[in-house]
Amino acid sequence: MHPEFDSLTATDGIEILDPIESRRFTLQTSSPVAPSRATTDEFPYPVDIACEIRTGELALSYTVPIDVRSPDGTHRDSISPPTDREFPPGEYLLDLHAPIKLYVRVAGSLAITADADGVTVEFGGETAVRIGARSYHSSPAETITVPEDPRAMMKAVTAFSSTLKTTSPERSWPTLRGHPPRVELGDELVIPERLEPPDTGVSLRVPPEYGSIYAVAPLAYYLGADVMPSETARLTADSGIVRHLGDDPTEVSKTAGDILKRVLLLDCVTRTEGYYPVELHERKVIESRADLDFSGLYDASLDERLAAYLSVSDEAVASIVPTWHRVTHVQPNASAVELIPYVVRNLSLVRVETPCEEAWTPTESQCATEDALESFVRRSELADGDDFLRSANTRGPRSPAEDAAGERGIPGAGEYVPLPGVDALEQAYVGDKTPERGSKLLAEAFENEDPEQSEGVIEISVVCNDDEMRAELEAVSKIYGCRDDVYVDVDRRFDVSTDDLRDLLAADHDVFHFIGHIDGRGFECPDGVLDAKTVEETGATAVLLNGCRSHDQGVALVEAGANAAVVSLGDVGNNGAVEVGETLAKLLHHGFSVGYSMEIVRQYTTIGRDYLVLGDPGVTITQTESGMPSMYHVFPDASDDDGTMKVEFYAYPNRKFNAGAVIESYLPGIDGMFFGVGACGDTELSRGVFRERLNGRTRPLIVDEKLVWSDDWFEDL
Repeated sequence: MHPEFDSLTATDGIEILDPIESRRFTLQTSSPVAPSRATTDEFPYPVDIACEIRTGELALSYTVPIDVRSPDGTHRDSISPPTDREFPPGEYLLDLHAPIKLYVRVAGSLAITADADGVTVEFGGETAVRIGARSYHSSPAETITVPEDPRAMMKAVTAFSSTLKTTSPERSWPTLRGHPPRVELGDELVIPERLEPPDTGVSLRVPPEYGSIYAVAPLAYYLGADVMPSETARLTADSGIVRHLGDDPTEVSKTAGDILKRVLLLDCVTRTEGYYPVELHERKVIESRADLDFSGLYDASLDERLAAYLSVSDEAVASIVPTWHRVTHVQPNASAVELIPYVVRNLSLVRVETPCEEAWTPTESQCATEDALESFVRRSELADGDDFLRSANTRGPRSPAEDAAGERGIPGAGEYVPLPGVDALEQAYVGDKTPERGSKLLAEAFENEDPEQSEGVIEISVVCNDDEMRAELEAVSKIYGCRDDVYVDVDRRFDVSTDDLRDLLAADHDVFHFIGHIDGRGFECPDGVLDAKTVEETGATAVLLNGCRSHDQGVALVEAGANAAVVSLGDVGNNGAVEVGETLAKLLHHGFSVGYSMEIVRQYTTIGRDYLVLGDPGVTITQTESGMPSMYHVFPDASDDDGTMKVEFYAYPNRKFNAGAVIESYLPGIDGMFFGVGACGDTELSRGVFRERLNGRTRPLIVDEKLVWSDDWFEDL
């Protein structure tokens, strides 16, 4: 499968569809065009497909970063709004950082205008324009088999770096880091011959135990390092480096994570000497605190760059290292080997699980759930005011025998693990317990293939099986269909029978959103209860099970084929569940991953703490206009008499724009590009300017520690 080109019907131009990731991008033209197939050989970068059209102009309906290059890829200029630039007649390659990777090759003059409304490129008359497209899709291409032996896992981790496209600083771009091979347990070690790691002169020597191996795995992958057994943990290199990593897996994970952050950030700074000489904020900061020859480092060997990076003071590095995107807590045993490649691909920091001094503390809802399960307290005793619970069969009292016959639907009190506070946007867990926050990674989720998309259309199924919950059905149906730049097909169903629900779960959907009563026995339907454990296969990519105690049903659906499931860990009231459902739908529909959406819901909704992500938290449903979803923290109390207020810009990386990608805010006062994780600059501006720069597009805002949406907030001012 590869991107496809087609003519637009409502206006002049072409549409590029990526059926793999359900991405869509349009290029408007000055006259009707019909794309014809072209060779991909004329592009210096990899493209999956190319076409040719004739036009005098290309227009983008919103702003994306553009680099102007020579035909061989040499960088000539970068385009950021607001700008009005002209280039003399010649041959050019336009590098568009769009939701689908695009290259435009043209001969002629260029006049480029970029502002908050979009970008227009004029060619000085009608001319032949060749367009190359590449999907950002990436997944494991090979499989390594390992026995239950830490030394074998060391060799597997060493082979991970065979998928790096380069060992230069350019590998800090996520698209130049291939996905590590999958790993499965077997009787003997089998590493395909094609998996030949680069010779970087770097080694990570650690005790042959799972905890230390997992702790250094992301760093080994990024450095192309050999992982070798040793009594003491240390980093060595041909350049003379010898760095002690720690005396136990906990210390090793902390030190290895710090080195990974250091090397990735400084590689991002150094690569500004290469193909993408952008004005990077982190370069300006580090240049004032460290004496590094970035031009020389760009051409140096990896081990020489590593030596230079390690010589920079901790204080200087701390000035550019942001809140990290993810920390993954891993149980140090053989059962985790299958998930390590996916942890590594994300460049997550790894924390080896150790006994936590703080015991798990259930939420109020979970306490009430435990009381209800133990004493058979009825719905009327649990409900708050006019609210009611979403557990199955709550329409009348049940006998203790009937309650005992139904499974709990959630883990028992002794089956949870508390996660410590960390400086990261989200947390994940690999192990046999259930984390009390964040995401629990399940191997089946990463093995499940995304269902084949239908010509770039996002397919969403919303099922409501209770008349008193129609408010959520109506609200989320509107939310899912509210964007003009994304094709969405929303299938709304009410009072769905067990047979029809089984058929809906089996069908391919990007999102399956269930609104109704759930407990350990299954989904309540008009004619009975459907247990997800009896569903052989589901084609849903993400499932949102917005009912009580839906944990076990979510696990069953991931095992049946879903990539991610949002589930509850207790009995939830209807009003709080509606708030969670609407907020999740908005965040997912604006390009946030399932994991980030749930972290935001947990922090900014009344009962978000009662929900968890199972499977793959990196699943995204829709593209974002800027490539990477973003949020603004607004401080109206800091405004002065003329209405000026402080605004902070936050970025949330995704699979395509992962760690190493950069982002630009386009807000006045926040200059240049930023490493796209977490806080990316702040500024002071008036409400009017802020509203103008958002250009009518809805964005999530944090105002007075509350989550609001920009269109609602501006309307209420």
